[in-house]
Amino acid sequence: MSKSILRFMIPKSLVEYITLDSTVRQALEKMRFHRYTAIPVLDSKGKYIGTLRNDDIIDCFMQNGSFDKTALENIPISDILKPSSSKPLMHNASQEDLIEGVKEHNFVPIVDDRGCFIGIILRREILDRLLQNFREF
Repeated sequence: MSKSILRFMIPKSLVEYITLDSTVRQALEKMRFHRYTAIPVLDSKGKYIGTLRNDDIIDCFMQNGSFDKTALENIPISDILKPSSSKPLMHNASQEDLIEGVKEHNFVPIVDDRGCFIGIILRREILDRLLQNFREF
């Protein structure tokens, strides 16, 4: 019997995210304030679109030829968001799928049956649980 991965999930209400119509500057400010290196991107209906990473913003600066953040005020996230290598997991995914997901990224986005974002699972939570189990062993 497999256990639900949802016990590790931080719900959407406690997760910072940006919407597809946000500007790059808004994303940068939110990521800096919360000290994030990546942030989920949702559409206006709450569906998970992808994950914006620091590297995406740095690439945007480089393409603009300037590190002036005011230049980012008119660039929508949709212009720089790359196809996400951070694929979301369904709410009913297996623990094995979860471990595969956190191997490559700091968090794994979780979606419901409609593809709507419901939260994230942090790599740190999985590692803490594994360490706890190891100590008990």
